[in-house]
Amino acid sequence: MSYICPVCNGMQALEAECPVCTHQAYDCGRFDDYLGPYSPYREIDDIAMSNGFQDVRKHLCIHLCTCPDCHHNFTVQI
Repeated sequence: MSYICPVCNGMQALEAECPVCTHQAYDCGRFDDYLGPYSPYREIDDIAMSNGFQDVRKHLCIHLCTCPDCHHNFTVQI
């Protein structure tokens, strides 16, 4: 079975609230893309095995979000 992320594929927008100040946060893309200079070019399942999340087993896509007001960074599981 194939799984896709509706946010990465443009089927829905990510609406995340900052856990610190409750303002609307921005989606910065896949968390795995920030793990190193070649991360965006590696296979998704390959890099997901070492990112510290259980995203492969649970078929999740981890997105990095940032708050424009308090500059807090956090992850959201899709």
